[in-house]
Amino acid sequence: MKILVLTSTYSRWENDTEPKFVDNLCRYLSKSNEVHVVAPHAPGIPRQENMDGIPVFRFKYCFEHWQHLAYDGGILPSIKENRLRVLLIPLFIFSELLLTIKLLREHHYDVIHAHWIVPQGLVAVFARTFTRKRAAIVITSHGGDLFALKGKVLTRLKRWITAQAAHLTVVSSTMKTNAARLNLKNEHDISVIPMGMDSKTMFCPPASPDKRKGLVFVGRLVEKKGLEYLLGAMPAVLQAHPNERLTIVGDGPLKDDLSRLIKSLGISEAVKFTGSATNSEIPFYLQAATIAIFPSVVAAGGDQEGTPVAIMEALACACPVIVGDYPGARDIIEHGGNGLLVEQKSADDIAQAINFLLSNADERTRLGNTGRTSVVNDYDWDVISARFEQLFLSITTTTGQPHT
Repeated sequence: MKILVLTSTYSRWENDTEPKFVDNLCRYLSKSNEVHVVAPHAPGIPRQENMDGIPVFRFKYCFEHWQHLAYDGGILPSIKENRLRVLLIPLFIFSELLLTIKLLREHHYDVIHAHWIVPQGLVAVFARTFTRKRAAIVITSHGGDLFALKGKVLTRLKRWITAQAAHLTVVSSTMKTNAARLNLKNEHDISVIPMGMDSKTMFCPPASPDKRKGLVFVGRLVEKKGLEYLLGAMPAVLQAHPNERLTIVGDGPLKDDLSRLIKSLGISEAVKFTGSATNSEIPFYLQAATIAIFPSVVAAGGDQEGTPVAIMEALACACPVIVGDYPGARDIIEHGGNGLLVEQKSADDIAQAINFLLSNADERTRLGNTGRTSVVNDYDWDVISARFEQLFLSITTTTGQPHT
């Protein structure tokens, strides 16, 4: 098959700090398919290049030094950081559309895989209409476009976009329920396929588990990650375990607010920010930590995560996890089975869970082992990419689209 991938995030260079879930899916699909990628341009990178053998085409949507709508957290967080960036959206969509039309005219694609309903799904529909191509459109929603983009106009737009697509995939069962309730697609045309991780070579248990030390959080510093509640739990943790330390791996718009909270709580000596980490560095933090905490919440306006890859990665490293009990977490975490779920926005509940695990080495070992077992067979990239490939094959076979 020949697949055209539309995305708003893709590695800009080797060892980039951008999430690599789209890159990784493309890389695994390219083992038996021809994959091309359309992604936003960013300052200092080529307009076209081969990355891991995959042609990547990048569209410029403004003067180079003003191209800050995508990357470094994504489009929605970028707009929240600077509301004027909303003015870049029409330019972004139009530029991506022009490049996609050009590629559709030059190549015969069996499938257009659009990551996010808006804007990539919209671009896919318009581009196929303008070129009169028969490529099947598959749209993947990762959460923000489904939960955060609300209102009658946006909901109608999303319905119109998904109606033109052959299939919609989402990364959690809660998202499937929500998408079906909004009539974005018939339930049988919605599949739950999460993103994956490399449990064979990258995210593996450490060679010396007995040397694990400290607490770790990995993720963007944004509201839905719930980091303020983990920080609120730290005084109670330090009262029971005075030498414990928390490492925060990531960056984002809330860093200054969180830094002020750390000072006000008097825990500055116990908390360390590393800033953004490259994808190759993340396994080190997860393999080194005693416990990984992901205190995710349903944020203002209903914005929430699907199924964060970072949780799967921690589980694959046999690191015991504590996770906020928001809907998407329940797809992967069985409370007391392969991790602990804690009440959303409850610093007390988080503190109790951390102190319990810090005081029970056998329970940490058990959760670490069951956690790894629970993700290796279902969430490794070999499994996830095969599910996408089978979906693409079934759709193109049903529509009579010849495979190239």
